[in-house]
Formats: sequence, structure tokens, C-alpha cells
Amino acid sequence: MEGTFKEIDMNKFVLTLLTLAVTFLAGMSFAIETQVQTGFHYDWWDDTKDNEASQSYIPLRIEAEQDKMSFSILTGYANTHVNFTGQGSKTLSNMLDTKLNFRYGISDKLPLDVVLGIGFNLPTGKTNFEQDELVLIMDSDLISINKFGEGYNVNPTISVAKEWGDLAAGFGLGYLWRGEYDFSKSLQDYNPGDIFNTSIELDYYFNENWQTRIFSHYAWFDKDKVDGEDFFQEGGYCLLGVGVNYRQVKWDAAAGIRSIFRNKSRFQDTSGGIFTEDRNNHGNEWQGDLAFRYFVDGRTTLKSSLQALLVDKNDYPEGSSNFVGRREKYSLTLGASRVLSANLEGEISVKGFIMQTGKAEFPQHTDPNNYRGISPAVYLISRF
Repeated sequence: MEGTFKEIDMNKFVLTLLTLAVTFLAGMSFAIETQVQTGFHYDWWDDTKDNEASQSYIPLRIEAEQDKMSFSILTGYANTHVNFTGQGSKTLSNMLDTKLNFRYGISDKLPLDVVLGIGFNLPTGKTNFEQDELVLIMDSDLISINKFGEGYNVNPTISVAKEWGDLAAGFGLGYLWRGEYDFSKSLQDYNPGDIFNTSIELDYYFNENWQTRIFSHYAWFDKDKVDGEDFFQEGGYCLLGVGVNYRQVKWDAAAGIRSIFRNKSRFQDTSGGIFTEDRNNHGNEWQGDLAFRYFVDGRTTLKSSLQALLVDKNDYPEGSSNFVGRREKYSLTLGASRVLSANLEGEISVKGFIMQTGKAEFPQHTDPNNYRGISPAVYLISRF
């Protein structure tokens, strides 16, 4: 898909989409189920190098559903602060991008269930960073929000599902068109590559208590461009996973493991164009999850989850300028939710993590490091 939304007046574009949303909701008649969610989330971490950072954000999500149609809008406000040794401190307070999603389901006219969707990203967040602000863009394993803004994105999707007794299968296709924007003062006219992705899942119900699932996801990335010139191409990846769920009247539990295998990336050559790297700069990833819920009564639920992440060192030798060492991360979340009234539900949680990273030379030299962090959160959900 060629071209860019850069020349389109933002106010007119947003107004058009909001008009479409109102028309969509009006077409749902009066039997609309609406949900509004907001709250407060706080992240904090430090490391053995005396670096620390914090982030607080307030999300706002509105969902409306009626019969076969649904609509959602998601936005928020974030405040991010870093204090890094040798670089001083920096703070950014900003709105985040706004995401609109529409879905339409077809379940009674075909031999399988079909869901058609389209999503939009509206660039209401922060882009065009000053050089000293780039320090605020942190690793996603450390902070919840590390993308403060992008360009106009369009994401059409299609999903199909079918059941045969105790066996169910699903298949999905998606294409994410990502528009051009100014990433920073030194990286103008940045056009991130489009993404094509596909996923498949098989579920089997042994009985009313036991369920198992096998799932896979593949993503392919087009070339990133800067001012129309090829700049970078992320290697595609394949995710494979298995999971099992167990249910009882008073409690349920879920466990799963997944792995991600990435292809080689392509980097800009000094002579122009891009070349494929000699070895893979990404190590294989392994993640295990365990979740547990206990239903105290019809209104109160206690929750906990445990996650372990292992990223192997990459394919380059330790003396190479492209070497990235091993990473391990362990996190524990405890929480509770309670129905406060007929239309209001509250949820609180606290998450803690520890992480160890090995020596790395890419994208810059870093010594082995140990991190720790904590993330308390509270949410309110209103349904009407």
C-alpha cells in the first residue's frame, strides 16, 4: 500500500472516524451493551547501576456491543520519568495514541463463524522526539508503555472458527499498514514497514474441567524507510505455544509455555539499500505462565499469576559488535476483583519482577545488570 496520510488534515480525519463510530453505534438500535474502563497504573524499577525510572498512566477504554457488531476506543495519558547515571533525569507527560476498533461477526449464514475487523491508530500521542528525550523510550520488559506515539495505522483483520464436538479450531489473518511520521528530530519522514500476520489455534475439551490448546503465530515485516530510502527490515518471527486450563466451581487454573524463533534482520548498507546480517541478532525466546483464580463468592475473585522469561544469547560470538547476551526475567502478580454494584466492578493488583541481563554490544555496549521493579494498579469497570 503506497502513499501516506501525512498530508491529511488530522482534525478532519478524526472527525470522519468518530462520525463513522456514531453511525455504527446508531445502527445497533437500543440494545447496546456498553463498558467503560479506567484506572491508574504505576511502574517503578531500578538496577545495580543506580539507574531508576517510573511511569504512571491513566487508560480510558470504551466498548459497545450489540448482537454481531462491536466498537471500542482506547486512549490514555502517561507520565514517564527517568534518572540515569551520567545522563541526568528527564520527564515526559503526554497523551497516548487513540485506537479505534470495529468488528462484525457472521455466525448463522456460513458453515463456520467469521469475524471481520478493522482498527485505526490515530496519532494523538508524542512523536518527533528531541535527542535528549530518547532516553525515555525504554525496554518493554521494564516499563508498560514504551511507544508514546506513531503515525496513522490501518489494520484490517479476518478470523474464522469452527467446532466439531469437543474440538475447536480458529484461524486469523491481519495486515497492519503503518503510516509515515517524524520519529525524532534526527529521524524525519520515518515510514515503518507494514506487518502481515497470521495465527492458528486448536482447542480440545477433554471434559467439563480440562481443556488444552495449541497455538501458533507468524509475522512478516516489510522494509522500514527513511525519506523514501530503505533503512531496516525486522526479521519475521514464528511463535509456537501450548496451554492447559483446569476449572472447578470455586477455582480455576491455567498453565502454558510458548517460544519465539526469529529470522535474520536486514540493516542499511553504507552504499545504500539494505543487507541481510551474517547471523541472527535475536536469541530464541521461551516463556512460561501459570495463573490461578479463587472465587470467594459471587462478587469477589482472588487472582495470581507467575511468569518466567528466558531469552537466549544471540548467534554472534561474545567479541562481536553485534553480540547480545542472555536475559532472564521472573514476575509475580497478585490481585483481586470485586463487583461493587449492579453496574460497577473494581480491580486491584500488584506486580513485582526481577530481571538479569548479560553483557551486550548491540545496539550499544552494556555490562551485565540486575533489575527489580514493582507495578501497583487499580481499575474501575462500569457496564450499562
